[in-house]
Amino acid sequence: MQASMRQTASVNGVQRASRQVAMRPAPARPASSRRVGAVKVQALFGLFKQKESEVLAEVSAQFDRWNAALQTKDPKQVAALYAKDGVLLPTVSNRVRTSPGEIEEYFSNFLQLHPNGKIDDSNVRLLAEDTAINSGVYTFDLVRDGKPAKVQARYSFTYKRLGDGKWYIVDHHSSGMPEVVADNDLEEVAKQFDRWNASLQTLDPAKVAAMYAPSAVLLPTVSNRVRTTSAEIQDYFVNFLQLKPFGKIDESNVRMLASDLAINSGVYTFALTKEGAVSKVQARYSFTYRKVDGEWFIIDHHSSAMPETEEKKIAEVSKQFDRWNAALQTGDPAKVAALYAPGGVLLPTVSNQVRTTKAEIEDYFSTFLTLKPNGKINDANVRLLDAETAINSGVYTFDLVVEGEPTTVQARYSFTYKKINKEWLIVDHHSSGMPEKVEMAVKKVEAAKKEAVAV
Repeated sequence: MQASMRQTASVNGVQRASRQVAMRPAPARPASSRRVGAVKVQALFGLFKQKESEVLAEVSAQFDRWNAALQTKDPKQVAALYAKDGVLLPTVSNRVRTSPGEIEEYFSNFLQLHPNGKIDDSNVRLLAEDTAINSGVYTFDLVRDGKPAKVQARYSFTYKRLGDGKWYIVDHHSSGMPEVVADNDLEEVAKQFDRWNASLQTLDPAKVAAMYAPSAVLLPTVSNRVRTTSAEIQDYFVNFLQLKPFGKIDESNVRMLASDLAINSGVYTFALTKEGAVSKVQARYSFTYRKVDGEWFIIDHHSSAMPETEEKKIAEVSKQFDRWNAALQTGDPAKVAALYAPGGVLLPTVSNQVRTTKAEIEDYFSTFLTLKPNGKINDANVRLLDAETAINSGVYTFDLVVEGEPTTVQARYSFTYKKINKEWLIVDHHSSGMPEKVEMAVKKVEAAKKEAVAV
């Protein structure tokens, strides 16, 4: 019985020993002795707590050590941070890596992206004296096809401190953010327009209609009828394809609504051929796509004419001269120069110098504004070159004050405008004297010479 109790005590350790002490009344100790014992216990727990904080800091530093190894671009140095039986579940590979060779092989490819990581959210815990885990979110700066990119992912590093006193990665699991769309998904959706446009080039309405899901809806640009069946969609393209349409995206906005659902909306322009003449038509669009069996299909396509008509835009461009002339009336060369786009060019009427910077343009108007110019259009020709580029050319006349005397000067002009951040700015301004006026003056001089000879 006693032997059995001793065996139990050896198995249960402290727990059994504490029971034995509880069974016997403890000898009385002075109060001062009890207080000293309490202080010793508190000090002991303080040491344990300090040690734990130091270990946590040591584990946290392992990420910096790992990231520093990435900067060496040496896959061997990175793989050396993993335990011999370490496991890697990488972000962008389905293959689980379970040996130093496989881990090194993975980093041979990953390091070509020049990764540099930082922790966004870190949670470090000690699982045992020499075992710890750090999990959270990290972001990598990468270089893909020569372009910088950022990728965020979730991570879990499990570490083990081995006999040499160093921490090694025994498990590393990295996964993409589940609520974030990968860039390649957006690119794949964006390419669906090219696929649809390529089907237009076949001039086969059946091939175009095949891009739409069986229950798709089409609201076309030039028909009031909503098409809700494959046959109706195909019928629309029978007529539209006679114009030999070729489309291009002017403005695109692609969003993922779910892993298999996306929308692309924006503005596109079609080159159309009617009766041998080519014309361009711009419109707004929305394509909604659904991925079915690995292939994207259009489930909703809405196309509508631009609400701001060409006439409205031309009127808007025409007003830019009044805006420019109003700036002249301020007498402030900086305000006039502000109407020219960065990189704008000015070829003025009375100077051979081509002005190609804001400072040079402002310098020209510093002199010109001393003449108190006030201009008006005599003959204007406004054309839209595309949705955001226009030209106004013709003849204008300026009332000037030269040496205190009012005078009038007529000249030819060309203003080329570009809409930048919703504002029309001058990208090119060419002004020249009336050539026939000069020619007439020359003829008068020659005629006077002839009369003098005759006399």
